[in-house]
Amino acid sequence: MVDVHDLHVWTLTAEMEAASAHLITTDDADAHAVLDQARSLLAEQFGIDHGTFQVEPVSHQGCYDLAW
Repeated sequence: MVDVHDLHVWTLTAEMEAASAHLITTDDADAHAVLDQARSLLAEQFGIDHGTFQVEPVSHQGCYDLAW
Protein backbone atom coordinates (compact mmCIF):
# COMPACT_ATOMS: atom_id res chain seq x y z
CA MET A 1 0.00 0.00 0.00
CA VAL A 2 1.24 3.47 -0.87
CA ASP A 3 -1.14 5.74 1.04
CA VAL A 4 -4.48 6.06 2.83
CA HIS A 5 -6.77 9.07 2.63
CA ASP A 6 -10.38 10.04 3.31
CA LEU A 7 -10.32 7.89 6.43
CA HIS A 8 -13.53 8.08 8.45
CA VAL A 9 -14.42 6.13 11.60
CA TRP A 10 -17.74 6.47 13.39
CA THR A 11 -20.03 4.71 15.85
CA LEU A 12 -23.21 3.14 14.49
CA THR A 13 -24.48 1.85 17.82
CA ALA A 14 -23.05 1.54 21.33
CA GLU A 15 -21.33 -1.69 20.31
CA MET A 16 -20.68 -1.22 16.59
CA GLU A 17 -18.13 1.00 14.89
CA ALA A 18 -17.62 1.44 11.16
CA ALA A 19 -14.83 2.78 8.99
CA SER A 20 -14.26 3.84 5.41
CA ALA A 21 -11.10 4.82 3.58
CA HIS A 22 -9.46 5.17 0.19
CA LEU A 23 -6.44 2.87 -0.13
CA ILE A 24 -3.78 3.87 -2.66
CA THR A 25 -1.78 0.95 -4.05
CA THR A 26 0.96 0.41 -6.58
CA ASP A 27 -0.37 -0.02 -10.10
CA ASP A 28 0.43 -3.74 -10.10
CA ALA A 29 -1.03 -4.54 -6.65
CA ASP A 30 -3.68 -7.21 -6.24
CA ALA A 31 -6.70 -5.12 -5.20
CA HIS A 32 -8.50 -8.16 -3.75
CA ALA A 33 -5.53 -9.01 -1.52
CA VAL A 34 -5.25 -5.38 -0.40
CA LEU A 35 -8.93 -5.31 0.48
CA ASP A 36 -8.69 -8.58 2.43
CA GLN A 37 -5.64 -7.37 4.35
CA ALA A 38 -7.26 -4.03 5.16
CA ARG A 39 -10.39 -5.69 6.52
CA SER A 40 -8.32 -8.11 8.62
CA LEU A 41 -6.14 -5.33 10.01
CA LEU A 42 -9.15 -3.19 10.89
CA ALA A 43 -10.76 -6.07 12.78
CA GLU A 44 -7.63 -7.41 14.48
CA GLN A 45 -5.97 -4.11 15.42
CA PHE A 46 -9.01 -1.97 16.14
CA GLY A 47 -11.94 -4.34 16.70
CA ILE A 48 -13.91 -2.82 13.82
CA ASP A 49 -15.72 -5.45 11.79
CA HIS A 50 -17.46 -3.17 9.30
CA GLY A 51 -15.15 -1.44 6.84
CA THR A 52 -15.80 -0.01 3.42
CA PHE A 53 -12.70 0.59 1.30
CA GLN A 54 -12.04 2.06 -2.09
CA VAL A 55 -8.85 0.64 -3.61
CA GLU A 56 -7.16 3.02 -6.07
CA PRO A 57 -3.93 2.51 -8.04
CA VAL A 58 -1.39 5.29 -7.55
CA SER A 59 -1.78 6.27 -11.22
CA HIS A 60 -5.48 7.09 -10.67
CA GLN A 61 -6.16 10.80 -11.09
CA GLY A 62 -8.83 12.95 -9.54
CA CYS A 63 -9.30 11.86 -5.95
CA TYR A 64 -6.83 14.38 -4.53
CA ASP A 65 -8.32 17.14 -6.71
CA LEU A 66 -11.37 17.55 -4.48
CA ALA A 67 -11.57 20.83 -2.62
CA TRP A 68 -13.96 21.06 0.31
